[in-house]
Amino acid sequence: MNDAIVSFVVEAIHHRIGVPVQAQMNAGPPSTLDISPSDAHPNDAFSVRFSPGWRAAKAEFMPGRFAAPLIAQMGTAPPDSRSVLVAFATALENRKTRLTFRVNGCDVSPFQTEDWPDIWNRFELQARSTPQVIEQDDLAQMRQLIGELVVPVFGMVAALIGVEEPDVPVEEATEGTPYQTLVTRFERKKVNREACIQLKGLFCAACGFDFTAFYGPLGSGYVEVHHTTPVSQLGPEYRINVAADLEPLCANCHAMVHRQNPPLPVHQLADLVAGRRRTGG
Repeated sequence: MNDAIVSFVVEAIHHRIGVPVQAQMNAGPPSTLDISPSDAHPNDAFSVRFSPGWRAAKAEFMPGRFAAPLIAQMGTAPPDSRSVLVAFATALENRKTRLTFRVNGCDVSPFQTEDWPDIWNRFELQARSTPQVIEQDDLAQMRQLIGELVVPVFGMVAALIGVEEPDVPVEEATEGTPYQTLVTRFERKKVNREACIQLKGLFCAACGFDFTAFYGPLGSGYVEVHHTTPVSQLGPEYRINVAADLEPLCANCHAMVHRQNPPLPVHQLADLVAGRRRTGG
C-alpha cells in the first residue's frame, strides 16, 4: 500500500459516509491501514482496520481502549438505524463476503435485529473478501476492496452510532468523555444513500442507465437516490427502511417519478420504460 491508497480511503469515507477521517499505514508485516474519525480521541472512538493479505482482504472494527460508552450507545440504535446496517450486511452477503458479527462475545445475526442483546459490552465486526490473489501495489484492486469492505463496515458502525447532538462541545471534549463528538459528524443522508447503493447498485432501477458505463471515470460512483415516500412527508417520527424506501435512479427517471403527486412508483415507471422500448417509442 502507498500514499495514493491513504488519500483514496480518506476521500471515499468522507464523501460516501460523510465522516472526516484520518488513515495510518502500519508497515507490518502484515501491512495494514487504520482508518479512524479525525475529530474524536482514538481511545474513546474506533477505527476500521483494512488488512489486505495474500489470498483475501478484510476490514474489521477496532474499538478504542475506552470505547465502552460508545459500544453501549451502539446497542441502543433505533429501528431505522438498524435497517441501514441490515442493508449494508445484505449487500456484503450478496457479494459472498464472509461477515462476522458478535455482541458480548456471541455470534448474532446482523439481519435479526430484534434478537440482539439489550445491553452491549463488546462488539466485533469483520468483513472478509472471497478468496483471490491480492496485489497490494494494484491501485485499482485496492480501491475496489476498500469500496466493497471498508466503506460498508464504516457505514454499519456509523448507522449504529447515530447522529445525536453531544452534550459536550467539540473543543471541550477530552479523553474519557462518554458522549462522542463524532456522533454529529455522521451525515444520515450520506449513510442512507451509501447503504442504498451498496444494496441496489449504481444502475437506474427504472431504465437501467449506468453512469460509469456511459461517461467513464466522470460518472464513476454517481447515481441519484429517490425516496419512495417524499422527503416533505417524512416527519420526525418516520423510520426509514433502506430496502423499501430508497431506489437508485438516473436524473431523467428521478424527474419523471416526481411529475405527479404522490410520486409514480418506480416499478410502474420501469414498466412504462420497458413498454416504450418494446414498441420502439
